[in-house]
Amino acid sequence: MSKLDQLWEKADRLEIKKSWQYQLYITLVLPGILFLLAWLLRSGSTGVMLGRLFHTYSLYVASPLPNLSPFNGTGVLGLLIFLGLAVWAIRRRDWVDLGVTLALGGVNALYFWMEWNYQLLRFLNLTGGVSF
Repeated sequence: MSKLDQLWEKADRLEIKKSWQYQLYITLVLPGILFLLAWLLRSGSTGVMLGRLFHTYSLYVASPLPNLSPFNGTGVLGLLIFLGLAVWAIRRRDWVDLGVTLALGGVNALYFWMEWNYQLLRFLNLTGGVSF
């Protein structure tokens, strides 16, 4: 069995069963992949599109801080996802899972509250102009 076959076998056995695993996937893995692809392809139109998608995904899905001003609504879905995952952990009476989920949610909320997400945008080409 080759190394690639072993890797595929491990990937097939990977299961996400805990709230914190879902939260980590939604708030770190997916935006991380989008950011990496947007950064690698930043000089082309695909990189611009991926950079804008990263920014939009971060504001609407990953952010747990709702902004309820008219015509905005950023963070509402992120807050609902976080609360849903916390309630799911409580219903299963998995207190360790709840603690890790709350800790990850707190770090994620701090990330958006301190507006560190805008520091990452400096590395991406969101306008379609020349980026160095």
